[in-house]
Amino acid sequence: MFQPEVTIIFNPRAGGNKQRFLSEILQHAGVKVELLQTTHPGHARELARKVRAHKRLFVAGGDGSLNEALNGLLDAQIDGHEVPPLGIIPLGTANVLAVEVGLSLRAKAIADYINNPGMVWVRPGVVNGRAFFLMVGMGADADTVGNVSLRLKRLIGKGAYVLEGLRSIFFPRHRDFEVNIGRENYRASGVIVTHAKHYGGAFVISDDASLTSNQLDVLLMPGNGIWALARYGLALTLNRLHKQSDVSLVRTERLTIKSHCGPAPLQIDGENAGKLPCEISLSPYPVRLMVPSAYATQHNAQADATAKGAKPVLQIAAD
Repeated sequence: MFQPEVTIIFNPRAGGNKQRFLSEILQHAGVKVELLQTTHPGHARELARKVRAHKRLFVAGGDGSLNEALNGLLDAQIDGHEVPPLGIIPLGTANVLAVEVGLSLRAKAIADYINNPGMVWVRPGVVNGRAFFLMVGMGADADTVGNVSLRLKRLIGKGAYVLEGLRSIFFPRHRDFEVNIGRENYRASGVIVTHAKHYGGAFVISDDASLTSNQLDVLLMPGNGIWALARYGLALTLNRLHKQSDVSLVRTERLTIKSHCGPAPLQIDGENAGKLPCEISLSPYPVRLMVPSAYATQHNAQADATAKGAKPVLQIAAD
């Protein structure tokens, strides 16, 4: 019996427009697929864990759905199984990973990518046992993610985050985090730990961050209050947050963060993900990420080093 080489995990409760767009993509691709539909939160993780290594596994959804599948693959690796390469069919709100790897949001371009993907090796980040491709945040951004209205998100997409972000700026909560990187201690009111250049869509928060790097970029924002948060927000929209005079950028492979202002939420790849304290590091289990060929060509040499677990030249050693 013929078994499709492509498996797609998809949430059938996604809006009708997204289902029609997925159908259009698959018509262009002209490939038979195994479609696995999710039925409850966390189901994408369960489904991904069981996909055979010879398949090509795609998640039709957003960065949060992809994060679930990524964790399923790491579960399988920890259990000693080989896992398939993982890719994204971008149907989410911000689609940060798609932006990061240069994947067009046009149906024909996505279909070409499904049929002829490039491959890079990625060591995902891990925070308190949960893996991530993109970033971990705490401070105003985690407050925004944790409080955004899901109903409003479905209605106006990114606009829901903008509105909640403005509320976080004009009604700020006092945050005080202690960040330990190697032998150095830092204090900040906002922290973003990123494995990607892009944040929240097309905004650039680190010129040199890369999914294929053996380092995480840590942005430390010390300012509290309306004016500091408004300045950081404006700088973000201008791709200059990491260039603010009071913002520090540190590269490392491991760090710990704790709160000195009571329980504080954190977000992982744009999804609410518990509270501090946390330990963040790079996973010892690399995964194959399917990307457009141009991205794979550009990052191939660095990806080879990542797959072998090579240490970066510049690194802050953690105790």
